[in-house]
Amino acid sequence: MNNIIKLTLLSVSLLLATGCSTYKMEIQQGNAISNAAVQQLKRGMSKAEVSSLLGSPLMQDNFRSNRWDYLYYTGHGEVPSKIQNLTLIFKNERLLQVSK
Repeated sequence: MNNIIKLTLLSVSLLLATGCSTYKMEIQQGNAISNAAVQQLKRGMSKAEVSSLLGSPLMQDNFRSNRWDYLYYTGHGEVPSKIQNLTLIFKNERLLQVSK
């Protein structure tokens, strides 16, 4: 009888200990852009061509319409583990500069 109580207490303790760990789902935010897509960018491309290749930018500055920012990060919880930033500068509606 004493062994049954000990075994039951041990089982309950193990169950409670494993129940305390929290699962943190991987969170993805922004535009996931492959290196192959970035390599296809050419100076002089129109905004429509860039948009069809990379998609719509996550951030567009209303005061500087010549700048597009593509941001992407993954992480568990509140801590990002991978951050990517791609900034495109346009002049006269044509791609001028690409910065990573």
